[in-house]
Amino acid sequence: MAKKIATVKAATKSKVKLASKEVVQAASPKTTKKPVAKSVVAKTVATKLVETKRIPAAKSTPSKASKPKVRSETIKSWYDYPELYELGFLKETPKESKFLMEVFKKYVPFPVQRVLELGCGSGRLICDMAKRGYAMTGLDLNPTALEYCKKKLKKQECVGELVVGDMTNFSFDEPFDAAINAINTFRHLETEEAALAHLNCVAKHLKPGGVFVLSLHLLPPDGDLWGTERWSAKQGEMKVSYALTVVETSMKTRLEKLRISMLVKEKDESFRLSDHITLRIYTAKQLKSLLAKATQFKLIGVHDFWCEIESVQKLNSEAVDTVLILQRV
Repeated sequence: MAKKIATVKAATKSKVKLASKEVVQAASPKTTKKPVAKSVVAKTVATKLVETKRIPAAKSTPSKASKPKVRSETIKSWYDYPELYELGFLKETPKESKFLMEVFKKYVPFPVQRVLELGCGSGRLICDMAKRGYAMTGLDLNPTALEYCKKKLKKQECVGELVVGDMTNFSFDEPFDAAINAINTFRHLETEEAALAHLNCVAKHLKPGGVFVLSLHLLPPDGDLWGTERWSAKQGEMKVSYALTVVETSMKTRLEKLRISMLVKEKDESFRLSDHITLRIYTAKQLKSLLAKATQFKLIGVHDFWCEIESVQKLNSEAVDTVLILQRV
């Protein structure tokens, strides 16, 4: 994953404790597979915004000489717009999936079949790994994102189990061969108690010898806590420009508040959506201290966001964009 987007991921905050879980099963259809139109995402987003009356449809088409107005809206959660959210990361998905397959082959002493992703969001990895033959299970707090993932699985004629639930407290009947917590989802857990509960719950659901692939951005000793990161993505006639800005930070509480802005341009329509997210700050030393308390895991490998299996690094002060390979002992 490109380093300029190291501080963001498709994730859902795991604050709400759910007493029960809702399972959304995507069954494999028997009909002939049909190609998906390139504009499907743009059409879905445009329809959603009009139907929910979040952003009214334009009453008239602006002339060539006029400049279309940019409508702005502060939204409850950018994860409620999975079409827009995942577009910023789709380009890197095949590379991430290939890396995960190489991790399983290198570090797991048995064939990996059942894989659990925590905070799976829109399911970009769920869908891509399912196409590669893995039995995928995704857990997330956001039902809108999971419903979007369900539709994608159906279109590509794949099966996946999708569960609405909290990644600090979940339960499955059968153990998994591997688990994934992709880029910075883990940092949505704002306290050490929540982070440790997550690690222990994942360990409980892994077979001995199975691995937990945990990736997150670390703060180097001389790291800058402030700044803005920008990137963009395009699909069909729609272009989305993303900006992630640190608006508040505290080394005492180890929390940083970020504003995410998405400028969406499609034909003569432009609108901007903005949201705020809070992430926990980790240095390598702080992360090592936490891992020492998760006694059911052993750190057996460290990589970075470039997703190259040959590129091995250490968990030290120089580590920034970090992918940990934790093995269930």
